[in-house]
Amino acid sequence: METYLIIAFVLFALGVVALGGEFAFPTGGFFLVAALVLFAAAVGVVLGWGNRTEATVAVVGFCVGVPVLGWLMVQAWKSMAIKSGLDPKRAGGTVADSVAELSELDALRGQIGRTATPMRPAGTVVFDGRRIDALTEGVMLDADVAVQCVGVRAGRVVVRRVNTGAALAEMNLEE
Repeated sequence: METYLIIAFVLFALGVVALGGEFAFPTGGFFLVAALVLFAAAVGVVLGWGNRTEATVAVVGFCVGVPVLGWLMVQAWKSMAIKSGLDPKRAGGTVADSVAELSELDALRGQIGRTATPMRPAGTVVFDGRRIDALTEGVMLDADVAVQCVGVRAGRVVVRRVNTGAALAEMNLEE
């Protein structure tokens, strides 16, 4: 076997190792760039010292192999990603359950409640005896403050402090 082919195979093998390193230890693309440079160097060695057939095989292999390898890595990353743990189908719930829960939260819009915990700006609010995780509009509130639900964003109830006199008139105080 020719010496330049051995060098090209070694560069290719080092590129595969670098690609595996990026996959195992995400470096923000450092190993990925190193792998691409090593693959290109392997093709360059074959282009510089090889014959026309070897050069054609190397270039076609690079142009087809890199995108295919990239697609395979993305598919493997998707199967290992944390987002799969957040899939409601895998978590025992269904998409319909998630939609129903969001509808229940949206029904709270306009209702008056009280903060059960300090809101910094997230905390717990009680609406009709039901404890709900909520957010303020960026304001910090103490516990036992009258609030009104002004919306639902990203599955979280958003509340705003209301005038205590008007809130007490609308609240069910027999909890």
